[in-house]
Amino acid sequence: SSRKPGSTKMGDFDEARAVSEFYEQLKGQEVQPDQQPAKDVVLRFVRARSFDIAAAVKQFVDTVTWRRASVPSSILDPDPNEPVYAAICPHSNHKFSKDGYPVYIEQTGKIDLPLLLKYLSPEQLVARHVRQQEIAMKRMEEESARRGQVVNKQVIILDLKGLSLLPNQTGINVFKETIRIDQNYYPETLSHCFIINAPWIFMPLWAMIKPWLPSVTREKFSVLGGSFQSALLGHIAPESLPVEYGGACACEGGCVHPLVALPEGWPRRK
Repeated sequence: SSRKPGSTKMGDFDEARAVSEFYEQLKGQEVQPDQQPAKDVVLRFVRARSFDIAAAVKQFVDTVTWRRASVPSSILDPDPNEPVYAAICPHSNHKFSKDGYPVYIEQTGKIDLPLLLKYLSPEQLVARHVRQQEIAMKRMEEESARRGQVVNKQVIILDLKGLSLLPNQTGINVFKETIRIDQNYYPETLSHCFIINAPWIFMPLWAMIKPWLPSVTREKFSVLGGSFQSALLGHIAPESLPVEYGGACACEGGCVHPLVALPEGWPRRK
């Protein structure tokens, strides 16, 4: 092959051959998907495994098995714990990037993790992350239909403004598990993750997290201090980016909804 080892650029011919080989090998697997995966889905797994087709098929089959066990058909229904997130975790699925990628904004620095863990278990936080990934996938699907071309990546903004304490071990374990899920079951769906307003206390944590990420994913992360506006505007048009992040969007009620009080008497974990 003319492709250099380790290269992730392929010609159309190579891609077509990889896809047909993937379908061929998939036929021989014990676990079969409900329907044949679309070509763009196949290519996500093939790229994630650096064009090792057998490894891509295995990862895809593992994903089908995991989804059957962990992603109920009701996952996009309203979350019964939404009031907890509305009170403790400011976030928003907010518009799209210039490339049509759905944008998710989370004001991570404002999240009181010890308080959150008084109401929700680590398992519930991981399940919430899976639900958010499914929301992103649904938004990609809708935008693909609207544009008439495949949209299969997302842009994430994590705003650390206000971060005063580093997460405890439980928080770190939850984050590590979400990274594992994303790498294994949602490969090649991240366009870029901007970590903005990162204070100096975040740096040792970032040094610990970085090795958990494959190098190709690590390159999609930008850790920025207070000068992040031009980086965001490189990916997101001003009319789609909130004013507070250097854009011109001012949604009614706030682009990221302000926190609301938790209903009185909301049950804490046993």
